[in-house]
Amino acid sequence: MVTYDYIITGLGCAGLSLVYYLLDSPLKDKKILLIDNSSKTENDRTWCYWAEKPLGIHPKNTPLVYWDSIRITESKKSVSADLQNLKYFHVKSLDFYKEIIEKIKQFPNVSILKDSVEKIESIVGGPVQVLTSKSGVFKSNFLFNSIPFPSQRSETQILKQSFVGWKVSCKNDYFDPSAVSMMHFVTDQQSKTDFFYILPYNKKEALIEYTLYTKSGVEMSEMEKKLSGYLEQELGVSEYDITFKESGSIPMTTLEIPPHQDPKIIHLGTLAGCSKPSTGYTFYDIQKHCLSIVAELQKTGKVNSRRWNRNPRFRFYDNIILNIAVKWPGALPDIFRQMFSNNQANLALKFLHEETSIWEEIGLLSRLKFSIFLKSLLNYERH
Repeated sequence: MVTYDYIITGLGCAGLSLVYYLLDSPLKDKKILLIDNSSKTENDRTWCYWAEKPLGIHPKNTPLVYWDSIRITESKKSVSADLQNLKYFHVKSLDFYKEIIEKIKQFPNVSILKDSVEKIESIVGGPVQVLTSKSGVFKSNFLFNSIPFPSQRSETQILKQSFVGWKVSCKNDYFDPSAVSMMHFVTDQQSKTDFFYILPYNKKEALIEYTLYTKSGVEMSEMEKKLSGYLEQELGVSEYDITFKESGSIPMTTLEIPPHQDPKIIHLGTLAGCSKPSTGYTFYDIQKHCLSIVAELQKTGKVNSRRWNRNPRFRFYDNIILNIAVKWPGALPDIFRQMFSNNQANLALKFLHEETSIWEEIGLLSRLKFSIFLKSLLNYERH
């Protein structure tokens, strides 16, 4: 039986990002096996991030889509913010899949297996074993996994960002393509947090998403009813075609999934803590985590960054926000609106990317109403 240098299980954003960076490094000749139960031929996700210029991994096979400003609306109060030196970039998952899979095809040492992963096992002093549904067992010196298994976390008490999105096409002009609507709070937030998100591609086309923070399950029919109601009642759109649908659930928690006991098994993506607990944004941190893994493999042949090492103070900030989201959700809209109305947008986004200095953070946070943060601190709990 062949023992691979690396096996990557799960070819979503994280798995494909890792192989992209491996193939751009001196490790490109390693024997690699990629396993996923999908052929990755469908557009199933939309990813966004902000930066001064597109990341190197950003798909180059389609026109660049980005926005220069964002908008946050709370009831009748709205703030629009120019991003200055930043742009809010859009990635369509199918473009991402296609481009990286085309890159993989140039390397005969990399194999793709369409199959389901049943079990991952470590062998003391030996390679990692991956049991698949149809193709048997495969071995590797390192295994990188982004597939969640039921034993890894009990999701029942964790706040989740559940969402459903439609890309709609209209005959008339309904959308303002100059700004992303990051959060439009429409309903009363006293007992829950929910909002709408708009990526306006042009005046007639946009991706509209409904997002709900919840610890329980959601009914897709109810989520879609919220979307259709928003389109008709808030945007005045009565006739439209749905050209794309997406849905998902992102854990919002500072509680970590511990690394696997076997140092040869490394988590990727959300399993590795790459989802920002207070916002759910994941794409940008996945890139930083995957780059750190490849750098360590090049330098030492080992992986020390077996999860995304979020700075403890940002984990603390996130948990303050999560504590508010759980206990006083009605305060959240004002927090996010103030963050962008009382600060320059590029500083607020730098803060959300966890790239600010402590002095920048003190300045930014001092411009927000402090009472709700003090209340959260005095009633502090981990979420």
